[in-house]
Amino acid sequence: MKTYTSRRAYVESLYADVLLDLKRIQAHKPTSRNWTKANDVLADELSPVRTQWLKAKNFIVASQPDFENSIKESVNSVESCLMILLDEPKGTLGKLIKRAEIDEDIQRLVSQVYGMASNRAFVRHGGTEASSLGRAEAEFFLEFAASSIIYLTAKFKRRS
Repeated sequence: MKTYTSRRAYVESLYADVLLDLKRIQAHKPTSRNWTKANDVLADELSPVRTQWLKAKNFIVASQPDFENSIKESVNSVESCLMILLDEPKGTLGKLIKRAEIDEDIQRLVSQVYGMASNRAFVRHGGTEASSLGRAEAEFFLEFAASSIIYLTAKFKRRS
């Protein structure tokens, strides 16, 4: 790495979760138990999902939060997790969740969250009116994604 910028980017990527926790501590925000568990299961073949997961968290704690992008990355992290667990890199969350062979009510719940994110302006698609989504919604989606990732990995690791 020849430049300071490239070295800095590399170090930031290595310590992204630690830096994020430091920002959270500086802002006096409590940590979620589910966030820690989700972070822990996003290892090995699921490590690419961890990048999305950290982006979703970073969008909330940034000096200028971006709640819509946090929601998008949260939902996308569940989608990516299923893509890897079901070995379907071209799948969409709507189709993958139906194939997942999990409890029907949980399947429906994940589908509804995906639908809500898709229907909200500026989350997965553009919009024409100002967004009404805020911190509460972004944290809800992040918590929901954490719970979903923990559940899905537990279900699929048990099958292996």
